[in-house]
Amino acid sequence: MGIGEIERDSWNSLALGSRTPFYEWEWLALLEQSGSIDSSSGWQPLHISFNRNGIPVGIMPLYLKSHSHGEFVFDYGWADLAGQLNIPYYPKLVGTAPATPSGYYRLFCSDPGELDTLLSRGLSTLEDISRDNQIRGLNFLFCDPVFARGLKEFHQWENQSYLWINRDYSDFQDFLSELSKNHRRNIRREWNSLSDQGLEITAVSGADLSEGIMERMYRFYLRTNARFGPWAAKYLNREFFLRLPEFVDHRVVIFSAHPRNAKPEEALGMSLCVYKGDWLFGRYWGGDPGTKNLHFNTCYYAPMQWMIERGMRYFDPGAGSPHKLHRGFMPHPVVSCHRFFDPLLSEIFRENIPAINRENRRMIRSMEESVPFSEKLKSELRTEIRQLFSLSEDETWGNPEEASRSEGLY
Repeated sequence: MGIGEIERDSWNSLALGSRTPFYEWEWLALLEQSGSIDSSSGWQPLHISFNRNGIPVGIMPLYLKSHSHGEFVFDYGWADLAGQLNIPYYPKLVGTAPATPSGYYRLFCSDPGELDTLLSRGLSTLEDISRDNQIRGLNFLFCDPVFARGLKEFHQWENQSYLWINRDYSDFQDFLSELSKNHRRNIRREWNSLSDQGLEITAVSGADLSEGIMERMYRFYLRTNARFGPWAAKYLNREFFLRLPEFVDHRVVIFSAHPRNAKPEEALGMSLCVYKGDWLFGRYWGGDPGTKNLHFNTCYYAPMQWMIERGMRYFDPGAGSPHKLHRGFMPHPVVSCHRFFDPLLSEIFRENIPAINRENRRMIRSMEESVPFSEKLKSELRTEIRQLFSLSEDETWGNPEEASRSEGLY
């Protein structure tokens, strides 16, 4: 069923407990009602609701997919392998926040004591649906770690994400003081370069998200995607941006870089972020290619300063390039869970995914070397991330000695 078939307050009574807003009714409804995410775009909503006396007590956001675009867990290689083996790979069922490399996916329920029962029922239902409709696989992306551990018959695939943590900084300069000298100097130069170009940054949210601002943000979004040709991530249409204040103005902040004394609507660059509680999520951006350092300032530095002023702690900047490392974002593992109904493809995945995960952990350890913090601070941040994502102390991420010992396990 589509999100519109489930009453908003009933859905949100379950989904509001998530760290992110990407499973709240308003966000999903905007995606569907704008036509950005629907069956015509290869995302057919098939959300599951567990009802008692007509009232939802559990929900699973799900989509039937005919492609792998917009998932950010890149399984194109597995799809190619299936094609070489003459094994159909699509359609597949996907549990995720569409076009969002984040989300902490899980079965949302009102009573944690019922989670195992509801999950067993849900998986049994999905197996029946898959069997009756020749659906080839079931995939849960960017999973909540506790939920992932409950998926006993699924294979876990580790990927990499980023996180910046506000360590109760008094201001942006306080954060810079924890970086190495060279990186601190470079960031200050980038930060000051906007003022040298006659620009300032304004944070716009709530009732101030005017139609003019949203139209400009959409044009920047198109411009950014146009740069990447076939590798672009253009999933949202104009209606999504124009109707965004109507649905989620309480969750969105836009950082507008515009000429001094001009209006945000006259921006030369913008980034759109989504926030909830202690968390900020970087989503979309775009800017004038002739203006220096727009990306770093609108996507990283201004959001960091905004968070510090409000006492927010965690900044998930989304997927993308490793220059985030040089600006204090820590790499860390995220988990997706996969089940292929073809026995041969399932066995190939099972045999190979441990080595793939092991290589991902090596990559994360290598990436950490580029983060310009002291080793002591990196260790403290790693510990907090472990706790945040329910990672056990024996995880091999960040633990080269443990990783070395695990080499013989696979």
